[in-house]
Amino acid sequence: MSTTGRPTRAPSATMGSPRHALRRSVMMHPSLYLPLARLKRAESMLDGTTQLVLDGMERSANTFASIAFQLAQNGHVKMAHHMHAVAPLIEAAGREVPTLITARPAEATIVSAMIRQPRVTARQWLKTYVAFYERLLPFREAFAIATFDEVTSDFGAVIRRVNQRFTTSFAEFDHTEANVSAVFALIEERTEGPPFQPSLNRFVSGFMSLDEYLAVTRTYRGAPTSGTRGGVEHRIGRPSIAREAAKPAMQQRYHAASLAGLRERAERAYLSFVEPPVEPPVEPSVEPPVEPPGVIT
Repeated sequence: MSTTGRPTRAPSATMGSPRHALRRSVMMHPSLYLPLARLKRAESMLDGTTQLVLDGMERSANTFASIAFQLAQNGHVKMAHHMHAVAPLIEAAGREVPTLITARPAEATIVSAMIRQPRVTARQWLKTYVAFYERLLPFREAFAIATFDEVTSDFGAVIRRVNQRFTTSFAEFDHTEANVSAVFALIEERTEGPPFQPSLNRFVSGFMSLDEYLAVTRTYRGAPTSGTRGGVEHRIGRPSIAREAAKPAMQQRYHAASLAGLRERAERAYLSFVEPPVEPPVEPSVEPPVEPPGVIT
């Protein structure tokens, strides 16, 4: 009920989220985004102590990659993560901080994002997706890039690529079934929130080792949960039966005829970003034959 006594209306599904539209604008500009973001979550933001930036669009295996990376390090590697914004990545490129961007095709990213945040429309997500990849394209050579499939199938090879690109020596993730299960268990704890937070964010940001995090949270592990697990299945960063069931409705919205132009632009932006530019073939130069000395023709 409003202050005038009239019933308040829920935001229209076609109008989308004004907050999302505002964030899209702010995230493009380092001078605007970075001071505001540091007020909210300083531990996971880029600063002068950051040793690695690991980020990307929402729903692009950022959570799996961030936790798997720190699980492999089991140390204190300071990492900026889960910003989902252009501004800190541009800043990282300017500072020459080692940066890994996880990337995922438009449809899979946006369908998953709409399931997690249904108040944000397909049109809004497409505009954000296009803005993210098109704005970062000029800085592409400053980053290591890994696709969703690469991250989720062999993340050790991805870390190896980072080490080769930036001459770093980060420990590689051993992509075994046991280690993947350990990552998923930590993702569950991250989604559960308290009492595992804020310790888990300190672990992912590199302020705690894995051993230190497990020691601090040992008393909570195995205790009854808050009973809210069903309510977070649509946003948890691992495979989910609930999300699979919700996909068809979101795919229908994504494929609306009115969005054809934005979809094509999003798909082009993704391919331009993840595929290295093809250099034109260089024609071999042909030297004229050298006449032997003393021969007159």
